[in-house]
Amino acid sequence: MSEITSASTIVQTLDAGSGIDIKNLAQSLADAENAAVKARISSKIEEKTLSISGYSIAFNSVSELRDVVASMDDMRELKATSVVSSASDSIGVKTGSGDAVPGTYDITVQQLAQSQSNMSNAQSSSSVALNSGTGFSMTITLGAATPVAHEISVVSDTPQGVVDAINAADIGVSALLINTSATGNDWRIVLDGPSGADNSFAVSSDVTLGFGSNALRTAADAIVSMNGITGITRSSNTLNDVVPGVTLDLLQADSSKTVSVRVAEDQAPLREAVDGLIAAYNEFNLLLSELASSDSEASEFSGSLSSDYSTVRMLRDRVRDALLADSSTPSGSISALRDIGVQLGADGKLSLDEEKYSAVVEANFDDVVTMFSAGTNDQNEFSVAAKGFAADTMTALDELISDTGALKTRQSNAELSIVDYEERLAKIELRLTAAYEGYLKQFAAMDTLVDQMQGIGTYLDSQFEMMRNNTRN
Repeated sequence: MSEITSASTIVQTLDAGSGIDIKNLAQSLADAENAAVKARISSKIEEKTLSISGYSIAFNSVSELRDVVASMDDMRELKATSVVSSASDSIGVKTGSGDAVPGTYDITVQQLAQSQSNMSNAQSSSSVALNSGTGFSMTITLGAATPVAHEISVVSDTPQGVVDAINAADIGVSALLINTSATGNDWRIVLDGPSGADNSFAVSSDVTLGFGSNALRTAADAIVSMNGITGITRSSNTLNDVVPGVTLDLLQADSSKTVSVRVAEDQAPLREAVDGLIAAYNEFNLLLSELASSDSEASEFSGSLSSDYSTVRMLRDRVRDALLADSSTPSGSISALRDIGVQLGADGKLSLDEEKYSAVVEANFDDVVTMFSAGTNDQNEFSVAAKGFAADTMTALDELISDTGALKTRQSNAELSIVDYEERLAKIELRLTAAYEGYLKQFAAMDTLVDQMQGIGTYLDSQFEMMRNNTRN
């Protein structure tokens, strides 16, 4: 190859041969011979590369739709409650961890729960010795019904030492050291136990501390009545087992005052979830149309799946069928989205019949929630129980976006196709080089032949010229 090229270059440099640039001519012919197939393969590579982007976009769209559906698979996400107190300064309210039961609860707080509190005798300072510098023992007996004695070792026989020892024992009785005098020294140890009548305590000690004769407050239960039921007692002022699913904070006692606690269903979360599902599906459907349309210029990826419309159709059909399918947990007359007014239009978009939705939800709210969630919370994918519309749909969408699902498989196949096309291009390049060398060899031989013929012509011209000259002489 190099010898052919060098010989041709020398001939042209000496202004001999045909005068044609045989290297460019050989390259042009070789390129022309392979141009069509190279263009066709390059086009396929570009098409597959674009389709990979299309599959990725479709994958993300299905994943986003799946996330929206996932927000509907628990009853608590759809069935919220609101709770209001008619006198929040007397009874504070908030929803608890259970399922609140709608209704009105009339409550009277007859007595607040309180803890026992006792105070020691006065001491001249926080560091005065109570036992001549020697440690001592004390016992706190806690509980009225089943008293438990706790022996506490006081190492430092000072008021502060007593406080530290009691708090370090961590028995449920806390100690506080306070100077009750604003101008002098009147140090007292204040003990405070848990609230509730059964949490009274008694103190005994090797050293006289004076707790027994200085009672500040006695232990007592909270007492309330609700809807005519009297004598409801609790050891705390925070009640979370009287009104189902509601926590009551008792703030004031007034036996003559009735406070109404109203619990109502809040249907807003369900409506937000339904609206979100409709919007997410319509966005997914529009995106598929953009990916399939070769005429759209909405984005750089528009038409990226126009060469694989079968996949677009498969995605649209399977997602639509999943959303329109009956729930595995129908309830009453509610079996599917259509029963609450969700409808599919001729344009492929979902919409909501407002009047039907309002009427159905007002009359069958619990049935709608059950249809979506199976009336459960926190079910996992391995549960064999029926899971409701949301979990059913999640399962169908998961099949599309799993590692072995349709989108991942098609994307992988496109990537393999690109590798194959690139290998074919490499082979064409080798063939092009061979064609170029073949043309160059032929043209080099032709150029040499032309040069030889030109030499013969020059010789003959000189011979004829000599003959003419001899004839004249």
